Amino acid sequence: MTRRQLRIEPVSLADAQAFVARHHRHHPAPVGHKFSQAVTDQRGQRRGVAITGRPSARALNDGRTLEVTRVCTDGTANACSALLAAAWRAARELGFHRLITYTQAEEGGASLRAAGWRMAAELRPRNGWDSPGRPRHDQHPTRVRRFRWEVTTPDFRHAEQPARDEKPGPRCAFCTGPLGPATRGRPARYCGSACRQAAYRARTTTRPGVGSRRPRPIAEQPTGPTGEAA
Repeated sequence: MTRRQLRIEPVSLADAQAFVARHHRHHPAPVGHKFSQAVTDQRGQRRGVAITGRPSARALNDGRTLEVTRVCTDGTANACSALLAAAWRAARELGFHRLITYTQAEEGGASLRAAGWRMAAELRPRNGWDSPGRPRHDQHPTRVRRFRWEVTTPDFRHAEQPARDEKPGPRCAFCTGPLGPATRGRPARYCGSACRQAAYRARTTTRPGVGSRRPRPIAEQPTGPTGEAA
C-alpha cells in the first residue's frame, strides 16, 4: 500500500493505548501524551498509531523537544513512515524544534530513514530501572542496546553534553548536529551538503583573499608588421 493510499487522522489516547496493547511486540502503552495520531487505509480501517509526548530522558526535556513514545502498526506497508512523518509535521506546527524516538539494536530503522530521521546516539544496555532510592518494576526489555533517532529544524542547536547512558558520537563541524555512521571512506565532517557549503562560505567571508580567484592575464598574441594580431 502506497503512502498516498494512507490517511492520517487524530485519535484519542485511550484508543491509541488499546491499539498498542493489541499489536505492540514488546512494550506496553504509555500513560500520557501530548497528542496521538492514527493511520487508516482507503476503507477507513485503522492500521497503526503513533503516541507523542515529552521526552523520557530529563536531559532532553528542554521545552523544545518531544518524543514519539510509541509507534505501532499491524504490518501495513509504509504505515510506520507515514506516522513518523506526520508526528514531525504536527510537532513542528506546535513550535517544537526536535522530535526523538528510540529503536532497539535489532531494528533496522528503515521507516525512520524513509521519513527523514537520522541516528543521533547509541545507548548502552541497562540492567534495569530499579534502584534502592526508587524501587520500580521493569515493564520494558532490559539489557538491550538501543539507538536514539531524531529530526530537527535547521536552526536547532544541540547541547554539548550527551544525555545519560549515551555515547558521545561525532558532531557536524558547522551545526553541531549528530553525524550518522560512515558506511565507507573517511569519516564525514558535515552532516550534509548544506552545512558543507555554509561552512565554506563562512571561511571565505571571514578570511579575506581566501576563495576569491584572481583573473588570469590574457596571453599576449603575436602581432604582424601592422600591429594587428596575426
